[in-house]
Parts: sequence; structure tokens; C-alpha cells
Amino acid sequence: MNKNEVTVTGTETTPLTQDNPKQLSGFMIMVFVALIASFPPLSTDLYLPALPTMSEQLNCSVWWVNLSISIFFIFVSTSSFIWGPLSDKYGRKRMLLIGVPLFIISSIFCMFSQDVYQLIIARIFQAIGAGASMAVNLAIVKDVFPGKKRESTLAMAAVLNGMIPVIAPSIGSLIIRFSTWRGIFGLLTIIGILVFIFTLFLKETNEEYSADSSLKTTLRLFVVLKNPHFYRLLIVFSIVSIPLLAFIGVSSFIFVQHFGLSAEAYSIYFGAIAAHYIIGGPIYLFLRRYFRPIPIITASYVGSILSGILILTIGEKSPMLFAISVALGYLCVSIGRPPSNSLLLEQQDKDTGSASSLIQAVFVLTGAFGMMFISIDWSNRIMVIGIMNVVLSLFGFILWQYTKTRCRIPKHFLK
Repeated sequence: MNKNEVTVTGTETTPLTQDNPKQLSGFMIMVFVALIASFPPLSTDLYLPALPTMSEQLNCSVWWVNLSISIFFIFVSTSSFIWGPLSDKYGRKRMLLIGVPLFIISSIFCMFSQDVYQLIIARIFQAIGAGASMAVNLAIVKDVFPGKKRESTLAMAAVLNGMIPVIAPSIGSLIIRFSTWRGIFGLLTIIGILVFIFTLFLKETNEEYSADSSLKTTLRLFVVLKNPHFYRLLIVFSIVSIPLLAFIGVSSFIFVQHFGLSAEAYSIYFGAIAAHYIIGGPIYLFLRRYFRPIPIITASYVGSILSGILILTIGEKSPMLFAISVALGYLCVSIGRPPSNSLLLEQQDKDTGSASSLIQAVFVLTGAFGMMFISIDWSNRIMVIGIMNVVLSLFGFILWQYTKTRCRIPKHFLK
């Protein structure tokens, strides 16, 4: 395929919610997808306000406490490489009926951990359980919703899921005011139980089960990765997660220790920043009425670059200016996520579970390494985050210019 050649593909399929009246309504499935997608952010954002005190109570360094977050992201990502392909063989619902109980049990062990090592081990199993939900949520969306409807569903699910980072730190700070950080894992246990009950009412959405063995089905990941249309876009769209998750990992230390704010004030700032992830979905739907998805994705990279420049120039002057600078990056990423995820799903006709797990896992896995990188004892983490934003967003923008003419463009992207 030459530089200017674009392959147009994509056929509209009938939603399962129309074919099967026993299935949950489209709105309920959208809510369910948002709920199961919220496991990873809930499992981190809830106890972000408690990180400084956890370091003292568990008698360990900041690096070890941050490891309990970054290692969660690593295992939630790598485990989804197994959950996703297996959902193509055994179904989305079965994977959730195994993964969610594991999440519940592990959350209980997190709650009763006596030192940071026990906490980290419990977090690993908690991440593996959450990996099932992360792996199948996009697959369920593709199973149920056709082309353009899929874009709007992903955008609205992002709104619901984006509410988690807004309210979670405030809830976490409220819990540690009347209890300890252990109460946060108690709440995660309750949420896991509620999601498990919800899962029982979901009818299986996968209509094309893989006939291969479990091993061969899992190895379909490599078949998907051999698709150049898919892996190029996967790399491009995952780069932006590195500075995004890096900020999450050290946000409490920047606001509490660097700017001298209280845990409650930090929760307000973090919630205000995360709120921009909520409004990104509706803004995308509004822009979609006037622009095609490709230029919207391009503009999101430009905005991320600008966010990094603002962090470098005014980020250290005050917590308000720092929050505004970071919030712009959050907004741009959230606007670009619905069309980028939809475009990625269109690159793969089969192996939807494998594709879904790769999209989610690589985004989080690359971000986890960003989180570990920022956890190094830097003298000025604000400057490091700013540099990461500028360099990686610029790199992603350049790669996007190359890949956008070398991928399969679905028909609904041209309308």
C-alpha cells in the first residue's frame, strides 16, 4: 500500500440487543461496560489520597507504595492477554464469572495485609481478576453495537467510566478520615460483589466461538499482532497513556508534598482534573457532527503537546496552574479515545476478544512503565511530567501522520 492509499472497509451489523430480546437493553449494556471498565481506575484512584500515610503506616518508602499501583497495572494488562483470547473461545460472561470473584477475594486480602509485601502480592491477584473485565469490555461493545453506534457508545461509556477518577479520590479521602486505607479495599470488595450480581443477568454476547484449543486460541494474540494495520495504530494510540498514568502515580505527592495541600484539597484538584475525562466524550460527539474522526484524533495530539508545554512553563507556579495544564492533556486524550478505539476494532474482522485485550492492556501497560519511571527520586517531578508530555505527544503525532494513511478506514468514518 502506497503512502496515499487508504483502504475503506466496515459493514454494519445488527446489534444483538435487537436480535435477542432477552438481552439487556443497549443502555444497560453501556452502563455495564462502564462498570467493568472501572475496575482498574477504581482500584487505584480510591486510595491515591492515602499514599503518603500508607508509606508511613506500612513503614516503607514511597517507591514501594507506588509499586503497589504500577504492579497492579502491569498484571492487569498482562493477564488480559489471556482473558481476551479465551473469551473468544468460552464467551465474555464466563471470563467475568471467573475474574470478578478473584477480584473480590483479593480485595479482602488487600484489606488485611500486614505489610507492603503482602499488599503487593494481594494486589497482583486483584489485578489478574480485574484483567478479565478490562479484556472483554471493548469486545462486548463490538459484539453488540454496529459502526457509528459503536462510536457513540464508546463515548458515553467513557463519560460514565470517567466519573470514577472524579469521585474516587474524594470518597477515598472520606474513608481514611473515618477509617484507614483498609476501608478502601473493603469498599472495592462491595463493588466487586455488585458487579458480579450484574454479570449474572448478562446474556452472552459472543456469537462466534473459536473452535481452536485453549492454547491455540490464546496464541491468536500473535495473529492479531501480525496485522500491520492493527499494531501500528496500537503503538500510536498507547503512547499517550505514559504521561497520563505517570501523573496519576505521583499526583498526591505533587499536590500534598510539593504544593503543601491537604488530602481533601488534593481530592478536589484531582477530581477537577479527572472531570475533563468525563466531558471529553460529549465534546467528541458534538465535534463529530461537524468533523470526521481522523482530524479530531490529530487535534487531540496537538492539544496534548500544548498541555506539556503549559506544564513546563507555568506548572510550578501554583497548584491551580498545574491542574489546568494537566487537565488539558486529560481532555485531549478523552476526546481522542472513542474514535481511536473504534478505529482499532475495525482493523480486525475476527478475534475480537484478542483485539480488545491488546487495546486495553497495551494502553495500561505502557502507562505503568511511565508510572514506574516517574517514581524514581526525581528532584522535580513536575518538569519530568511536562517533558514526558511534550516528547511523547509529539512522537505520537508524528507516528499518527504516518499510520493514518496506512490503515483500514471504516465507511462510517467518512460520513
